[in-house]
Amino acid sequence: MTNSGKVDSTRVDSYLTRVRAALRGLPERQIDDILRELHGHALELAETEGMDAALRSLGDPVDLAKTYRAESEIVQAECSGSPLVILLGLRHASRSRTGRFLGTVLYVFGYANVLTLWAAAADKLFSPARTGLWLTPGDWRSLAWVTDGNSPVGAHELLSWWLIPAAVLAGWILRYFIDWVARSWLRRYRQSEGVSHLLKRAN
Repeated sequence: MTNSGKVDSTRVDSYLTRVRAALRGLPERQIDDILRELHGHALELAETEGMDAALRSLGDPVDLAKTYRAESEIVQAECSGSPLVILLGLRHASRSRTGRFLGTVLYVFGYANVLTLWAAAADKLFSPARTGLWLTPGDWRSLAWVTDGNSPVGAHELLSWWLIPAAVLAGWILRYFIDWVARSWLRRYRQSEGVSHLLKRAN
């Protein structure tokens, strides 16, 4: 505290300088907004708990900057339809490395199925006799999905050319569902573990 009763913000400014350095690469306007939020929050805490406690509650400036970076990527992923952007967001969407790995693997696996459906539509277009949904009459257990391969002996193809629009549509529906699940997961994680939650705990 200064003699005037106001909090000396010199140490806060020094702390924020280190945060700014660790945020390098983000848009300048976004960095300014982050520093403005932290400046006000730190001074508010310092008035009630003292400067040492205020800065200690915010934690290491580099770690805090990483949290802001992670939240920035998650927010972008929540609003994006790009699989790459969503994947970048999923790198942060768990407190454990195992959780992050599992989320990424499930997302990639889902998209692998999307691509498989679309590939089947293309294969049917160029190799109609080698791609389809095949069933041997009288044996429902013989139902087989074949792409660019030999059809089962004695089986009949069920969808014919309808396989193309069906596979394309199923792929788009699956893609929408996968992205929706991923964005919902990102949103829940940010609301429970994001910067705003961190600052509330600092209070």
